[in-house]
Amino acid sequence: MEWMAFQSGASKSMTELVCDYILVRRPSLPRWWDPVARPHVAVIVEDAIDDSAVRYYLSRTGCPDRNGRVPLEISDIESLPEGSLLEVRYNTTKANLYRLELIDNVPCWRWVGRCRGLSSFESEMVDWTHLLDDVESYRITGLVPN
Repeated sequence: MEWMAFQSGASKSMTELVCDYILVRRPSLPRWWDPVARPHVAVIVEDAIDDSAVRYYLSRTGCPDRNGRVPLEISDIESLPEGSLLEVRYNTTKANLYRLELIDNVPCWRWVGRCRGLSSFESEMVDWTHLLDDVESYRITGLVPN
């Protein structure tokens, strides 16, 4: 990966596990930057010191096209190791959490969590750790599969 940004900390939000674990070849990713919605794609890793979620951003804004739209450039998510947790945020009220699995050596993404509604007025970040604490197979353990 050529570029990644870093941000730590998290806040509680309206998150829930996805009951029907949906497996997709590639998750739907935001294509355009919006300064109000602030979409992003990030890998979620657990901080070893305080167990908080740390985000490594895989997306950044690109150069505006001739219509003035700014694309959201996203690093290659296919090269992440199996077990990686990917946060895809579409806007301030909608985010999904995916876990990378190899099916017959083909990378696929299992939709394991979603957030709907405002996460917090104090922080923009979704706290996925409390959601996954009771589900051992989807515990946040960094980039190492369980």
